[in-house]
Amino acid sequence: MCTSNAKAVLSVLAAVCAFAPAAPVSAGDVKGTVTYAGAAPNLAPLKATKDMSVCGTEVPDESILVAGGKLENVVVTIEGAAAKTEPGTITLDQHKCRYVPHVQAAPVGSSLDILNSDGMLHNIHGYLGAATIFNLAMPLKDQKLTRKLTKGGLVRLKCDVHSWMSGFIVVTDSPVGVSDKHGTFVVRNVPAGTYTATAWHEKLGQQTGQVTVPASGEATVSFTFGK
Repeated sequence: MCTSNAKAVLSVLAAVCAFAPAAPVSAGDVKGTVTYAGAAPNLAPLKATKDMSVCGTEVPDESILVAGGKLENVVVTIEGAAAKTEPGTITLDQHKCRYVPHVQAAPVGSSLDILNSDGMLHNIHGYLGAATIFNLAMPLKDQKLTRKLTKGGLVRLKCDVHSWMSGFIVVTDSPVGVSDKHGTFVVRNVPAGTYTATAWHEKLGQQTGQVTVPASGEATVSFTFGK
């Protein structure tokens, strides 16, 4: 009889399987460019109405940033794909009465470090829809406060002291990227498959496109906003 030997072999195989590394999940990157059709808008600066010793008399309107026909600050989300990026920490600075960066994205559960480089009172107010998720007075130079981004959605930022200040954070469980000053974006580590890519801009609205991500390598999708 070889029953005992068979049991021994099965035990060894079970032990090997328990310690064997899991097979890697296939994933690729989604890259693309966001173009602005037509002449770039000539936006007038925003007037600063108080604390002009720090803010100056005006600050740039960053709501539509176009350079060389390419559009900045477009958030591209791969809908329906599970994000492979763990929550981390993003930073938002209040510098010369502007939010820097003006637009960014983060996984749900990330921490937001809020800085004050201006050395005067800002009151940063974060909204998720109509609900307030934080409302923080920051009067000190180089002050830092941290808040968790526990819910997905579009976080709108306003300053209750300086009404022209605005910014946005897209918080999501999906893979996401933001176009840079060249209009280019990269969404990394997207599981292989076919998805809807959604491109959002604060003034120009939303567009969608289809993208098929290979098991490795890159996929591309591009968008055009404007007239």
